[in-house]
Amino acid sequence: MKFIKPNFAKGEIELRVENDEVCIYATSAGLEKLASFCNELISNPRKGHIHLEDYELLTENSMKGTIALLEKN
Repeated sequence: MKFIKPNFAKGEIELRVENDEVCIYATSAGLEKLASFCNELISNPRKGHIHLEDYELLTENSMKGTIALLEKN
């Protein structure tokens, strides 16, 4: 299977499933935003989760995605 590079013209992050792997492809700005979302959840655990499609970050070909903070049992 040949790798198809994401088109970042209209987004900074592309989520895919390829060969049974969850793949996150991102620009530097996209990775910085993902890190800020993670820090936001750590700082405010009651928020619980963030839907990435609610922000203008995902490419046109990206799957939807959610980042959630869950505690260990």
